[in-house]
Amino acid sequence: MRDAFRKTFFVFMKMLQEEKFRPDLYYRLNVISIVVPPLRQRKEDIPPLIDHFIKKYAAREKKKITGITREAMAALLHYSFPGNVRELENIIERAAVLGEGEYLTLADLPVFLREKPEAELEEEAFSLTEKVKRLEAREIKRALLEANGVKSRAARALGISERMLSYKIKTYRLGR
Repeated sequence: MRDAFRKTFFVFMKMLQEEKFRPDLYYRLNVISIVVPPLRQRKEDIPPLIDHFIKKYAAREKKKITGITREAMAALLHYSFPGNVRELENIIERAAVLGEGEYLTLADLPVFLREKPEAELEEEAFSLTEKVKRLEAREIKRALLEANGVKSRAARALGISERMLSYKIKTYRLGR
């Protein structure tokens, strides 16, 4: 949190020095700093946000969507939302556009949200080798998602070379 505040502060200071931001406006706005944790740290905010976005996009699309199924809600609650609230809104907007029933279902959500939770994957895998492969594939998918598909960034986050990442993507058939 402090790092984000510090970065914002330095951006404002640079803009002030370059005379791209009015000093009086900066000091007027800088009365109270509001720090909002990322959505992944505020899971309790997800259901009311989903309800809000469903109402918003159901009205816009002129559809009678009244809610979301338990399975779809569970998938959203287990997701880390690297894109924060905007990503959640985009997911619900997409589901509202594509959904055809009264409730948004797991089938209306993007494919990456339909993956089975970690506990279910571990129960299904019988050997240690199979468990390791599934865990590795899931972590590679997550790293690619958080890096917006940029392999070099995902490889750095995983602590492997980009060449090794490409090999593993091919091996696990994770290509987009």
